[in-house]
Parts: sequence; structure tokens; C-alpha cells
Amino acid sequence: MILECGFKKQEYEVFIARDESEAIEILKTKIPDIILLDIMMSKVDWYQTLKIMKENKNLTEVKVVF
Repeated sequence: MILECGFKKQEYEVFIARDESEAIEILKTKIPDIILLDIMMSKVDWYQTLKIMKENKNLTEVKVVF
């Protein structure tokens, strides 16, 4: 929530996903400048989530911070 507030104060558009499947759904329609990825995920490990994201050709150049 602190990061979200900070980014919004700087007028960035922020998308929040509560889990991996929600993140994948958001990324089907949104191409972010950066992805902040929590390595403590509930259903799928972070590496699998990253792999799924990078299979989307529109996301191959998006920077990911863990």
C-alpha cells in the first residue's frame, strides 16, 4: 500500500494484483513500464509467474523488480 500511494502521488497509473492469476489477467490488457513482483506468492512460484509473463511478446522488454 505504501508503494501504491507513493507511485500514485507521482502520478503513475498503478495496477494491483492480489495473486498470480489476477496479475496475468491484468497483463492481458495492460502493458506496464515496470512490474513489481512479490517472490512470496501463494499459488505459483515467482519464477513460474515471470515465465508466463515473458511468454507474452508485448511484455518481453518490461523490467521486473522482485
